[in-house]
Amino acid sequence: MARTKRETFYEILGVTKESTSETIEAIYLKELEFWEHLQEAGIGEAKDKILELTRAYLTLSEPKKRKEYDSQLDFEFVLLDGKTKDPDMEEAYDHYRLSHQKTYQEIISDFTRFREEMGDTLWILKKTTIYMVLNLLLYSALVLIHSLWIENTENEKVWGQNASDWGSGIFLGISALGYLFFRFRFLNKELEKRKQKRS
Repeated sequence: MARTKRETFYEILGVTKESTSETIEAIYLKELEFWEHLQEAGIGEAKDKILELTRAYLTLSEPKKRKEYDSQLDFEFVLLDGKTKDPDMEEAYDHYRLSHQKTYQEIISDFTRFREEMGDTLWILKKTTIYMVLNLLLYSALVLIHSLWIENTENEKVWGQNASDWGSGIFLGISALGYLFFRFRFLNKELEKRKQKRS
């Protein structure tokens, strides 16, 4: 069964995620004044709207609460009071929650940790790919330079082939050692810095 879409606190106040605290406060006060007049005029839904606006304002006006709320909005869908924009996603959420016996905040925490770990893995993959491509380009350049310097005589061909074999082996050995150092020393230190910046 389809459910009504729940607005985010930003949508309730009519502001964006980039809006400053001053802007949010000014809009809240303006909206509050409007709905209080309607409440005084006996409009039934005004009281609910005032509560909704106040709840949104109290969250977005406090930096710590706003940061926590924003982290929850990183989902493709928004869960508010256990409801989602998409009925299928709501069903998936309910299934996950019931099968894992976790609260909404625990699910958010799991998702955030998974996203950070995936980001770290992709970062390492990107850096190691760049290292391997640079090594391949360097090796190709060395082979090309070596081939241009070899003369056409038989002796020099044999000597050149032996030198090329030795050179290839040495280069690959150095490249492999360099990769191990790069991946398990340098990147691990950089990864720790990334994690410290997040916390």
